[in-house]
Amino acid sequence: MNEIEERLKRALPRIAIRIQNELILVAPVDTGRLRNSIKVKETDDGLLIWMVDYGKFIEFGRNPRVITPTNKKALKFKVGGKTVFAKSVRQGAVRPNPFIRTVLYTKLATIIIEELSR
Repeated sequence: MNEIEERLKRALPRIAIRIQNELILVAPVDTGRLRNSIKVKETDDGLLIWMVDYGKFIEFGRNPRVITPTNKKALKFKVGGKTVFAKSVRQGAVRPNPFIRTVLYTKLATIIIEELSR
């Protein structure tokens, strides 16, 4: 392992923390669940970013769709404290909000350079 690889390996935990903090700062907030779920960890292969499942729909968008029950006759959910039953629910499209890619494209190189020069 050369010197650069060794320094990068030592810097990876700090890089992960800084990327996680940047993602938390720019994540869109409705309930805060997405922002609170963002985690970045170092692995042998690099960095691993994970969050709640619907984070991919925020990042990449989603086409409109209809949700129907798979094992029951109706869907059950709460709206404004009231329990509602429905045979199907229409969900609108979600426009992409590429907050992860934006952080990686604009901040990652600077963070890596700063942490390697420590």
